[in-house]
Amino acid sequence: MNEQSRPLADQVGERMAGLLNDNRSIFTKPMKDDGTSQFIMPINARNKQRYSGAAAFVLLMQNRRDPRWLSYDQATFNKTPVKKGAHGVLIEFSSNNEFRQKTENGQPVMKENGRPQMERVKLDEPVTVQAFLFNGNDLNNLKTGTVKPNAQTPIERAETMINNSSIKFDYTGRVTRYDRATDTIQMPAKETFERPELFYAAALHCLAHATGHETRLDRPIVDTPGSEQLPHEELRTNIASILMSTQLNLPYDLGEHAPLTKDWAEILTNDPKELFNAANDAQKIADYVIGFEREASQKQDTKQAQSAKLAEGMEIGYNGTTYKILQQQSKGAFKIEDMTTSEKIKITPTNGLYKSLVNQLNNPQPAEKIDERQQQDQEFEMAHSEEATTSHSRKR
Repeated sequence: MNEQSRPLADQVGERMAGLLNDNRSIFTKPMKDDGTSQFIMPINARNKQRYSGAAAFVLLMQNRRDPRWLSYDQATFNKTPVKKGAHGVLIEFSSNNEFRQKTENGQPVMKENGRPQMERVKLDEPVTVQAFLFNGNDLNNLKTGTVKPNAQTPIERAETMINNSSIKFDYTGRVTRYDRATDTIQMPAKETFERPELFYAAALHCLAHATGHETRLDRPIVDTPGSEQLPHEELRTNIASILMSTQLNLPYDLGEHAPLTKDWAEILTNDPKELFNAANDAQKIADYVIGFEREASQKQDTKQAQSAKLAEGMEIGYNGTTYKILQQQSKGAFKIEDMTTSEKIKITPTNGLYKSLVNQLNNPQPAEKIDERQQQDQEFEMAHSEEATTSHSRKR
């Protein structure tokens, strides 16, 4: 079978198996001396949203110093075109929506500029979407950006997650482990770690295991020594630790899990798709753990947030798009614009979308996953720019 015609999950899984056997995988990337993360979360250079799951992991495997990525058409639209001869990286993700040309009475609806009017359609079943992305270093005219630092330090954020997890921590242990039977995390004292950042990285890794409890994400029990599930569980929690490392700027340390890399290599040799399965599960784990921080923040801001109301000029991200509040009308109604489709609609206080926008305004949800609007952009681009994209070199 032609290599390029094989499923992406098979290609990446087999590549990772070889890297694991050679001790050259992402899991063995050296830690930085200053106690910060050796990884940078890949983001979309246009909308600044993070990639997630298997897509994020594939991009992290590229070991590029610039974390920004764009598809060919996004780069063109962004006026940062792809450099001649640049190689794209193929990713894939699931989407519950797709863009289709809007029709009325069987006829296509056109915009004033003559271009087709597109509409977002929710699918009954999610579909797998693929896209070639180009790194920021391979884009012309892309300015150096700055990321606004979090108000709290990585250690403060980790402390918040630990304290808000409601999981008991026992710091008198000789080893670091999660006991599912008692829902307790056992760890040595902080002073026994080489540096405090490693203590908190280990604590968050244990929290990743704790998400497997039946009251949380309910993964298979792996407490039994020699359990066949143990390497699968550790593959997921180690990928989750890498993802959390990119978001909190804490170091990732393979540490005592190093002997498992050969087990992971064997698993991926036999079933390459397990890497993508593990990466997507790892995203759920990382989101759950980081959610402990978000819950604490939401509790703190509840009173202040409840006073927020819709107002002209606001732009509110919701359900994969951004709505702009254009004009307040009588009886509390508003005229708004879907900035993805340019559709203008009227919403009233009894309207479901009105209530959803108010709720999103009062309880903003950070975009931990690849944004649906970004997914739709990529779907539209792939459907309408195949000729342009194939003119560039692509790397699988």
